[in-house]
Amino acid sequence: MRAFRAWLLVALLALLLAPGRARAAGYDELGTLERGAVDTALAARGLTLDPAPEGKVVGFIHVVNLDVFQPSDGGLLEWFNHFHRTSREHHVRRESLLLPGMAYDPKLVDETMRNLRNRNPYSIYDPTWSSIVAMVPIQASAAGTVDVLIVTRDVWSLRLNSDYNYQPGYLINLSASLAENNFLGWRKQASVEFIMHQGDLWLGPTYLDPNVLGTRLRLTIALYESWARKIGEIAAGAHEGFSDWQRLEYPFYALSQRWGGFVDGSYTTSVMRMIAGTSSTPAAVLTRFSPDLGECVTPGGPSDPNSTFVAECAYRSRVGSFTSGLTRSFPRSRLIQRVTVGNEIGLVRTSFLPDFPTDLRGSFAQKYFRISERTSGLYVQYDAFTPRYRTYRDLDTYDLAEDLRLGPSVTLRLGRASTWLGSDADFFRFKLEARINLGLLGGFQSMGASWESRDYSDGLRDQLIKAQFYAATPVLARGIRLVASGFTGFMVDNFHRAQVYVGGLEGLRGYPVNTFLGYDWYHAHLELRSMAVSVASLRLGGLAFADAGHAADTAQALMFFSDAGAGLRLLIPQLNVEVLRCDWGFPFRSYGQVQAGWPGRISCGFRQVF
Repeated sequence: MRAFRAWLLVALLALLLAPGRARAAGYDELGTLERGAVDTALAARGLTLDPAPEGKVVGFIHVVNLDVFQPSDGGLLEWFNHFHRTSREHHVRRESLLLPGMAYDPKLVDETMRNLRNRNPYSIYDPTWSSIVAMVPIQASAAGTVDVLIVTRDVWSLRLNSDYNYQPGYLINLSASLAENNFLGWRKQASVEFIMHQGDLWLGPTYLDPNVLGTRLRLTIALYESWARKIGEIAAGAHEGFSDWQRLEYPFYALSQRWGGFVDGSYTTSVMRMIAGTSSTPAAVLTRFSPDLGECVTPGGPSDPNSTFVAECAYRSRVGSFTSGLTRSFPRSRLIQRVTVGNEIGLVRTSFLPDFPTDLRGSFAQKYFRISERTSGLYVQYDAFTPRYRTYRDLDTYDLAEDLRLGPSVTLRLGRASTWLGSDADFFRFKLEARINLGLLGGFQSMGASWESRDYSDGLRDQLIKAQFYAATPVLARGIRLVASGFTGFMVDNFHRAQVYVGGLEGLRGYPVNTFLGYDWYHAHLELRSMAVSVASLRLGGLAFADAGHAADTAQALMFFSDAGAGLRLLIPQLNVEVLRCDWGFPFRSYGQVQAGWPGRISCGFRQVF
């Protein structure tokens, strides 16, 4: 018995002291895919985790960039690695905020991983370069030093990037790009992008360089030409417009950074079409203006007065903007405060198409046109937030790290447009926004509200009030999670803001896209999600859902429309960090040609919800 107890004690000590499993090294906090990647890198380089890096000085930073496809994926898939240029080590190494000669700091490790995962606000325009990112301390040969190992696994870069929403018989929208997302392994993107909305097609080149000439400067350029699209088809029609966008910025890549800035400019001229969904084929139609009702009506819809429609609801829009800002940050351990000053110029021009009947233009413009204007002014903005983060792995994706910021945040913005600066009118612009994110009981909860308005000499106009919430429970019964979310918006004294759609893409999966249109809106979702089932490196899950929502011109006209259904989710980490979704929703209430109940509506796309 004594021998057995001694053997048990030795075994327990061995487990506690084993360097490859030491919690202090951050290994145990990794997901299963990340731990597998670290194990592979440790074995390849002959390295050993350091269980006690605190208080040591960083020596060397090792980088291991794993191929997209691993031996566990099969020999055939491994062959495709020949057509992918893995990220170059020094391009990953320079992203590390923890440098040789610095004291080891777990907070800088976490911040570096957030940057490499492309989940920080400054990188929302980036493609995803790595599906797996891990950073762990490594035993060094010199006493009092610790090495660092960064492990990444590239996402397949030479690819046809795509994002789409589909229902049987009808491709609602599609964004696809023939791209090299990791050009020469330099983590830059060059692509030709194709964007298809319900009424038009866009085609043009884009370029993203997050480290211009090896600096922290970021450059984004996008140029597009547009053509008309016949609803329900992909073939291009007449050429209709173009769009360009350029942005140069010095982003906040570190919480300790004190200065940042940007210059952003864009211009778009296009034909706007008011399209409503139906449950028949084609799945959507161009609405037509009814002189009897003084509004756009879906042929065959609930507001169809069976009169003669003489005008299609389409018009030309020209929108341009130029914005710049210089930001000074005041970082503290418990609170980050930032003050931005800059200027903003805006241009909105709305006009009729040549074939729109002259006698109907006044009533149509009063109902649907945004007021044409040119604005020019200066602004100052104050932001504050708590720099606390938590890593989740199964909220919007499966087993891949999701870094979410906890605590309160606030944004205050004051702008002044002036005729002295070229504006059509003098007015003040206000924006107030507040949010709080919580991680109670191992789940995630978020609540936020905002108010925007203009103040003219005769009072407030264009007030927009928004509120939203999100709540996810911890994992229940080791296999499910309950997620609820909602969003609402109300416009008061509106002159310049556009209407909002609610439908298939905007919050009601059982109803076609753009079913409801109005200045006030809401949508809410309740989902019971399963945790992922591992199939090799793939992750498969399912859910049951219920949605509610509507949009109308006034809050008093809002009604309750809802649906319910089920869906599947699939994560392919070699190709994307977003899950592929397919949902089958059944509306509870008929609307026009949309019938309640069977057969419902199937839609597919990327991300958990919209």
